[in-house]
Amino acid sequence: MDTREKILGTATRLFSTQGYANTSLSQVAKEAQVSKALIFWHFENKEKLFRTALQRTLEPYFINVVDDLEGLSEVDQIKRLIDEYYDFVSKNIYSVKFFLSLILREEKHPDDLVGHMNELQQVYRNLLADIIDSGRQKGILRAKIDPRMDAALIMTALHGILVQGFMGHAAPETSEPLLQHLKTSLVDALVR
Repeated sequence: MDTREKILGTATRLFSTQGYANTSLSQVAKEAQVSKALIFWHFENKEKLFRTALQRTLEPYFINVVDDLEGLSEVDQIKRLIDEYYDFVSKNIYSVKFFLSLILREEKHPDDLVGHMNELQQVYRNLLADIIDSGRQKGILRAKIDPRMDAALIMTALHGILVQGFMGHAAPETSEPLLQHLKTSLVDALVR
C-alpha cells in the first residue's frame, strides 16, 4: 500500500469512528505512521483529506442492479432487490457506518453527502415501488396495495435488520432468518 492510500485509509477510519471535529491531522499522521508534512503534501489540508475520504467511500455506491432483475417475476425481483441491498450493505459496512456516523453526529459534512444518500435511497425505493406497481397492474400482486407505501415498508424493515446488525443485536446467523422472514411476511403478503 502506498503512502497516500495509507493516509486515506487511516483518515477514513478515524473520521468514521470519531467524526470530523475530533480527528486531527496529527492523529492521522501518528496512526498512519507518516509525517504531518506528508499529509499536507498529498491532501493540502484537513478539508481536502476529508472530501477525498468521502469520495472514496462513495465509489461502491455506483452500482447497476437492473440487469440482475431481467427475466424475473415481480415477486422474485423484489426479493432479489432485498437480497442485493442487504448484501451490498454487509459488504460495504465500513462505508455505510462512515456515512451514518457523519449524518447522525450532525457535525461538519458536506450537504451534498446527505443529498446524495437520500437520492440513492429514493432511487432504490422508487425501483421497488415501480416493480410492485407493475406486479399489481399484471394481477400478480393484490389490486388494493399502495406501491409507494409498501416499498417504504420493505425499506424500513430492511433498515431495521441492518441497524440491529450495526448495534450488535443480530449476529449473522440471526440476520439471515430475519431477512428470509421479511421476504416471506412482507413480499409474499403482496401476492394475490
